[in-house]
Amino acid sequence: MCTATFTTRTLDERKSELRRSFESLVFAVAMLFVGAVSVYDGYLVVRTGDEIRHFEKNPVGLFLIEHNHGDPTVFLMAKAAGTLVVLAALTMLYQRSQRIAFSVASALILFQAGLLVFLERAGG
Repeated sequence: MCTATFTTRTLDERKSELRRSFESLVFAVAMLFVGAVSVYDGYLVVRTGDEIRHFEKNPVGLFLIEHNHGDPTVFLMAKAAGTLVVLAALTMLYQRSQRIAFSVASALILFQAGLLVFLERAGG
């Protein structure tokens, strides 16, 4: 004997599910962009090597580099930890309030896009 169960969802329920899925995808892409710009910035630090002292504009970054005798390892670890904390906090915020998380993520994307433009213009 076989039993089949059918669930009927209204068109509005399906639209709502699709909208939530799309919003989740957009948020994931935003987080990926923020992380990717951060990784690219770290790559540029590694690529410039000892010259990073001349290129780094962040005073905290310069302090960490100078404190480690010109080695950017501590600086890179601090950058990575900061990025992970921000992405984790943004994920938790998204779970609590998507509306606020989208606003914060939008501001973060604008900042990271500005950083990316700055890095590209400074390098070229």
